[in-house]
Parts: sequence; structure tokens; C-alpha cells
Amino acid sequence: MFPFSIRQRVRFGETDALGVVYYANYLLYAEVGRMGYLRALGVDRDRDLLAHGVDLLIGEASVRYRAPLHFDEEFDVKVRLGEIRGSSFVLEYHVDRADGTQCAVISTIQVIIDVTTRRAAAIPPALRATLEAAKHAPATTQGG
Repeated sequence: MFPFSIRQRVRFGETDALGVVYYANYLLYAEVGRMGYLRALGVDRDRDLLAHGVDLLIGEASVRYRAPLHFDEEFDVKVRLGEIRGSSFVLEYHVDRADGTQCAVISTIQVIIDVTTRRAAAIPPALRATLEAAKHAPATTQGG
């Protein structure tokens, strides 16, 4: 189950000469989903990260392409929380055409880093509690 979904539409500038979404743009779609999901959880970067001397970066990303998206098609970016570790957590995404066709399966590992040392740091306790609670949260959907 994916507790969060946000609807988007393919823009012309995201496509190649054939009107197919350029492969790297799927990571931008994941970012839209990630930021929307964290916002829906009530995570505030200033309060929950920077105020604790930490920030978030992507330590790893993978994309599995299943079917193409084309110019002007509507699609949903669905997001769910995966494993929560000491200094990182996994987000999993499905990018599905509005008709339900699965177009991409994406995974990112968000790493908490100390803003001074730029080294991995522990997830702040309040953020960890929010993430743990998200494992049992009801589904939400947002428009694009």
C-alpha cells in the first residue's frame, strides 16, 4: 500500500523528440513525491532538520522503467516509507499512468548528514518518531 499519492501531468519540456519522458526526469518526479509526502507528514526542513544541525541528501537512487509516459499524460507519484535505519531511511515510489499502468518503480535512500562535518548523523528523535508513525498513517492524495 502507498499512503501518499500526488497527481502530475507530463510537461513538454520533460520529453524527448518523440514526446516520451526523458529517463532522468523520473527522479524529478520522485522528488515531487518525496517533498509532498514529507510535507503531508508535517516534516519541516527548518524545524526538523536544520534546527538540529542536520540536513538530508540522497545517498542512493534506483529507477526501474516499465512503460513510457508521453507528453500531456496524467500520472500519479505514489510514495511509501521503507526501512528506517540509524542515519537514513528508504522511500519507495511508483509512477503510474492515470489509467493504472505502472511506468516506473523508484527507490531512494535519504541520508541525514551533519551540516558542519558533512558526515552521516543520527535521525533526530522527533523526525524518527514522525517516520515511525507514518508506517501506520492513513492514505492521502494530493492534486498536481
